[in-house]
Amino acid sequence: MVVAGDAAVAMSEGEATMELLRFLATTEAAAEWAALGGFVSPNRHLTADDYSDPITGQVAEQIVLAGDGVRFDLSDLQPAAFGATVGDGMWQSLQDFLGDPSDVEGTMERLESEAARAHGK
Repeated sequence: MVVAGDAAVAMSEGEATMELLRFLATTEAAAEWAALGGFVSPNRHLTADDYSDPITGQVAEQIVLAGDGVRFDLSDLQPAAFGATVGDGMWQSLQDFLGDPSDVEGTMERLESEAARAHGK
């Protein structure tokens, strides 16, 4: 199963910052977000019933059940300039390709060039 995700990052080691990160990792926080919708948690203590809609609950259960079979998608493994910036890098090259899939070689060359630029090469 391939997924995408976000991560919380502490920009300081202040007590309040660490407390917030600890809270965000709790089942309580995950349940609050799940009830609001638009969020899927890898928290193994949530059930499909904790989600605001049944489809999201089923997706969340599949992610949890997949265990080690979960892999992050390519955009989450790349620098933002290449993999996750709307209108730039891989995002734009693949959008262009979807609009006109006739130039496979050109698309591959643009992707290689954009990847090298994003990785500082």
